[in-house]
Amino acid sequence: MTGRATRSISLLALAAALGACTPALNWRQVSAGTSGVMWLMPCKPDQATRPVTLRVANQDVQISLLLQGCEASNMQFTFGQMVVPQGLTASDAMRAWRLASVAPLEAAPADVLVQTWAIQGARAQTPPERAQVVTGTHQVQWVWFADGNKIYQAAVYGTAKDKGLPEAAETYFSGIKLP
Repeated sequence: MTGRATRSISLLALAAALGACTPALNWRQVSAGTSGVMWLMPCKPDQATRPVTLRVANQDVQISLLLQGCEASNMQFTFGQMVVPQGLTASDAMRAWRLASVAPLEAAPADVLVQTWAIQGARAQTPPERAQVVTGTHQVQWVWFADGNKIYQAAVYGTAKDKGLPEAAETYFSGIKLP
């Protein structure tokens, strides 16, 4: 082998080794503006605001959702917040948001595992919730919590076969910090 070929192979091997050391999920701290809520995201999020409809007590309630999200390692990470609508409790709004989030997956209610979730600083009267569902094609994990007059949702979406999603969701959710 010539010196030039050896150098080329060495450079390719070095580049491959350095690429293997690059983490697929590059966690960074993100905040929700002036709310003081902070969390980790594995990629630089885009931000959008959009109107959503929540169904509460047989009524449709229009609300504005501020959403940040990004995609890394074939998973989508989102963080949303909304002001609790006048006349609703945070618990009612969180329940309606959970139902609206699960609906597009067409999962049976029994297929959605919902449990209480602990986050330091969360309001006792509105216990945080964590939910997960796996369909034939997708898996999703969510958390919902309230702080002041706002409710929040963090979510990780991926394919049903993605074995890395539970660990990524655990890292993502454990990085949420209330003021």
